[in-house]
Amino acid sequence: MDVRYFSKGLSSFNSFRLSINSPFIYLIAEPYLINKNNYKTNDISRYGPFAVLNDREIKDNQFYVPGSFRNLLLFVHFKGIGFGFQQGNRWWGPGLHTSFQMTNNTQPIPANVIGTMNEIRFKKIGLYLMYSFSRLNQLTGYQRKYFTSLNGRITWYGAIHSSIGFSRNYLTGGENISNYTWKESDAKKIVFEELLTSNLLSKEYTLGGHDLWDQTLSFYFNFILPQRQIKLYIETGFNDNRMYFADLLSQPDHSMATVIGIRDFGIKSINNFIWGFEWTNLMITYTSKFRPTGPGTWYNRVQYGYSTFADRRWGAHSGADSDDWFLYGGYLSDKLYVIPSFNYERHGIVSHRPAEVKVEYRLDIRFKKNNFWFGAYYERQFEAFLGFPDYFYVDKFEQPINSANGILANSRHTNTLIFTISSEINIK
Repeated sequence: MDVRYFSKGLSSFNSFRLSINSPFIYLIAEPYLINKNNYKTNDISRYGPFAVLNDREIKDNQFYVPGSFRNLLLFVHFKGIGFGFQQGNRWWGPGLHTSFQMTNNTQPIPANVIGTMNEIRFKKIGLYLMYSFSRLNQLTGYQRKYFTSLNGRITWYGAIHSSIGFSRNYLTGGENISNYTWKESDAKKIVFEELLTSNLLSKEYTLGGHDLWDQTLSFYFNFILPQRQIKLYIETGFNDNRMYFADLLSQPDHSMATVIGIRDFGIKSINNFIWGFEWTNLMITYTSKFRPTGPGTWYNRVQYGYSTFADRRWGAHSGADSDDWFLYGGYLSDKLYVIPSFNYERHGIVSHRPAEVKVEYRLDIRFKKNNFWFGAYYERQFEAFLGFPDYFYVDKFEQPINSANGILANSRHTNTLIFTISSEINIK
């Protein structure tokens, strides 16, 4: 939820967004003020990549900024192609509920960008390409860490709108290489290097073609039926390099993650009815047992804070070794929005028994009056087996028991209620 992270208690958020779009400059500035009055909560004892899941309180005050910019963008361009600076929400991939490459789950990561800020159309062809480079800390030498990304998409606007896209991301730096000094110039160009480890044997910063960095690579497909107003999408990603093509061919599912979804706008005569389903799978795969370099678990590099910025993960909020089911449906128009939804999420599916479980019921209501949008959002959440106990049930004194008549171990309920007011003024 970007800068709007709230823990247990009462909080408020206010922002003002200014957008300027000229033939050569695109500017967005959204300053904000936030006030938190949080209550003390009980910690969840976790380790490794599970220690940075969303359902914990962030207690480090260095990550609490009461006022700054939620979105900041300066993009100089000619006919949509240009360069600039971006510190704002980004979302890479086709998913609506989540993405394993980049979401708005954390504070905006400052980045230098070059490419097309939006899709460029050439008759029936749409093109999008964006390169971004970020410095994740202010340290020097080998301790400096970088985040380099390359995203692209091509779309054919025929009877069926068909898109194919990719996202390649690299976390580098923060590790001392005995025979090589890793430089910023190396980090800037690493997303253009070869894909197979066998092609990297001559690189000085590798050992047998293997480096110390963390790469994620995904491909996705979108299919939209304009007349039916339905969208189908699938994304497949990998968190590991392959040695040879034969390696990829024999075990393509190693470190594989997937997002599969559908969105349907209108059923028969009910044009304003919308429903959708999305499933995200980041579980450790079966073929991981045959890999000498480890299971290929996503978000598992401790030197990069398990893929976090400001103590929150920028990828899928369900985290490592997880899955996430999301179902929604309701009414959507230009003046009224009523969407109930259901979410079932698990953490540590392969690595723990029992796995953590989270079940959410949500209701999002918004209506427009006199150019103002008024909204109310309610969420009821139930969690069980928090912290991965080695038992399923407890008695009323929270002592483990071997009985299905007890209480689910380490469980809790939480409620969230949010009221919003927003308005947009266009000046031409």
